[in-house]
Amino acid sequence: MADILVNDTNPETKNLLMKYLETAGFEVLNIENNFVSVRLADERFSTTNENKESNNPQFIFPSIPRLREVFNYIELNYYQNIGLKEVARAVGYSPAYLTDLVRRITGKTVNTWIIERRIKEASTLLLETTYPIKEIALKLGYQDISYFHRQFRNYYKRTPRTWRETQRCQVA
Repeated sequence: MADILVNDTNPETKNLLMKYLETAGFEVLNIENNFVSVRLADERFSTTNENKESNNPQFIFPSIPRLREVFNYIELNYYQNIGLKEVARAVGYSPAYLTDLVRRITGKTVNTWIIERRIKEASTLLLETTYPIKEIALKLGYQDISYFHRQFRNYYKRTPRTWRETQRCQVA
């Protein structure tokens, strides 16, 4: 449990603070004088392989209200050159706090989530288009094609080309 001192007497400011605290996963226990007592809501979330297996990109992120803003930002920007700092800035947290928060709740880092989203989109593009692998990597925000190859191989245990050929043979 923690107490937060609110020095602003404007009721709109207090209401906005309550909204942000609840969005961030805190439970407001008491509001007295200029102090707001809160505690971290005890939420247990799972990130099952079912999310990872889905071909629909919206299902790769777990449904965690506290991290919804983080995952929405990644979803809207994964194809750009983004990392932890950009996500943290967008959601109003320090990079260190966001790393700890996401890892504690999901067991993965922010950068891992960005990579997984990119790799999921890469697999979709590899299956549904004839784009060259280099073009796919560039569309997904990779500046270094060999880095894309390494990440793809780490995720699927195959190179993008081999994975594409194997998947297309299975479908045919």
